[in-house]
Amino acid sequence: MQTYGILARTALALCAGSLLALVSCGGGDGGSTTPPVSTTNPEDLIPEIQVQTVDHLFRTGSLSAENLDSDPIFNLIASATSTLDVAVTRIDRQAIVEALLNEARSGVNVRIVTEKAFYDDPVYKAFYNQLEDTTLNGGNLEIRTDEEGEPRLMQSRFLVIDQARVVTGSYNWESSGAESTFGDVINILNTGVAAAFTNQFNQMFVEGNFGVHKRDDTQHSFLVGGGRGTLEVYFGPTDRTRELIQNEIQSSNNVIFAAQQYKDFALANFMLSWLGSSADNTMAGLFNDVAFLGDDEENQVYLAFVDYLTTPTGGPLYINGLIDSGNPASGGQFANYNTMNHKMLFTNHGLTDNRASVITSTANYTDLGFTINDQVTLIFRGNGLVNKFIRGIDYSRPLPPTNLREPDDSQEFDQLMTMYPYGASTGAPFLRDISRLPCALIYGSVTNFNPTVTIQNQNSTGGNGGVDDIIEVDIDLYFGIEVPQLFFGGSFPDPDVDATFEDVDGNTLYRAPLEDPFIRSELVNPDHRYMMVVPAGEVIIHTFAESIDSGQLALFEPTERRFSVGPGAVKEVNLIINQAFDDSGNVGGGQG
Repeated sequence: MQTYGILARTALALCAGSLLALVSCGGGDGGSTTPPVSTTNPEDLIPEIQVQTVDHLFRTGSLSAENLDSDPIFNLIASATSTLDVAVTRIDRQAIVEALLNEARSGVNVRIVTEKAFYDDPVYKAFYNQLEDTTLNGGNLEIRTDEEGEPRLMQSRFLVIDQARVVTGSYNWESSGAESTFGDVINILNTGVAAAFTNQFNQMFVEGNFGVHKRDDTQHSFLVGGGRGTLEVYFGPTDRTRELIQNEIQSSNNVIFAAQQYKDFALANFMLSWLGSSADNTMAGLFNDVAFLGDDEENQVYLAFVDYLTTPTGGPLYINGLIDSGNPASGGQFANYNTMNHKMLFTNHGLTDNRASVITSTANYTDLGFTINDQVTLIFRGNGLVNKFIRGIDYSRPLPPTNLREPDDSQEFDQLMTMYPYGASTGAPFLRDISRLPCALIYGSVTNFNPTVTIQNQNSTGGNGGVDDIIEVDIDLYFGIEVPQLFFGGSFPDPDVDATFEDVDGNTLYRAPLEDPFIRSELVNPDHRYMMVVPAGEVIIHTFAESIDSGQLALFEPTERRFSVGPGAVKEVNLIINQAFDDSGNVGGGQG
């Protein structure tokens, strides 16, 4: 696998190097509120907590079998019957205004706390004016703001519904930018958790205390799912979000993070120091605000991680290649999409109790986000909760993860690991062979496959009453991939891919993946399932049969299976393999 040293030579001419030298720098539609429960999955044993990713850009019904375009917020708001508390930085989405007004008119007591700097901004004022109009809200809606304004922000995002349900997460449902970003919606049905959030809300709405003036007097730890998991609830800045993140990392040897805005040098130095301290540590990082989307501080942080790729001092690092000037078809164009709004981190706690965790926050990875702003931070502990975010990435072999029960059952971190182009430290274990292109996960069944086929023996003399003309041949499948049009333009195969071959017509195909995506054993794989990573775009799959003893079977003429798939999408693509005889006595056939 090639390294991403080329990233440090970006045309943006950003300065690279250790952050230790940089510390002084400056810087709707519907959805189910409670999905159906299946006790066959460990995470479904904790049904009172649901996590849903919303992606209006890349993982829609036309580009993914798992359509993430569904917005659950409107049904959640409409579920309130008595009270609805809303903490949100800004509101400029008309559909949300109308949903809140509908609740107020129906008799629900709606309270909103928001950031004064936006409340007073003429761009947003028209939305707040509608909400405060008593002829529209029936006298049941009230808005309070902080008194400080910028640079300190009331940046919490949560709903408390009927003092029983809490909704939070990184999806910016309240913003007009909701259609251009993706994030998660965390839905918690727990009266104890709701009481903690109500306490936080009342400190702001009733007492007028924000930021460092708030008290830390709420319960933080909650057993959920009958003790199958632990949910911890914290509020910034009083609960020191940066320290919470560092504690999770320090206990682990496997860390994955996804950050929309990352400009906190202290945390970046800590992460790189932790990674460099041991060859047994592994980290994967996903950045959003870099290149044209990021400011100088954000790009300095990103390039410090790039610098580690080329000169690793400890364990392997994987980061998304958003500013790769060497391949405009991947990172350069990807960086123009203001997409990921996550602020979440997975840790395996491999150095302590092996009880994995996911920590999510409304706080951006910035000094203001960690030390001054009002924020929400949640820590999920135990497999039943962590599996709502990730099934687990195995860095010793190519994606997809080996422990996925079904590929369409993959969770957000699994899909993010296919969505972005990737760079890796020199000598890092193999992650995926198509490293520099946005990718997707496809899966399905190959019908009519039989590991042993009966064919006419081309070399037979025709003796023994013709019996000698019939032989049994053990066959296997492999897949050739064409991508006439990548999601972000450019050409395929990827410049770093060398696993290519020509079919009988002279077309260059990619034989993928390097590890077999299809298990031929009827015992292990009776449904003839396959699963593999492909570049995002318009994809053509060819299915080839070959004799285990003598290689590709001649005159096998697969029919093309053509489809479109988006970055990070999970798509079902079923294939057919047919046996066919011709005058030369060869077996062939295969179609999509």
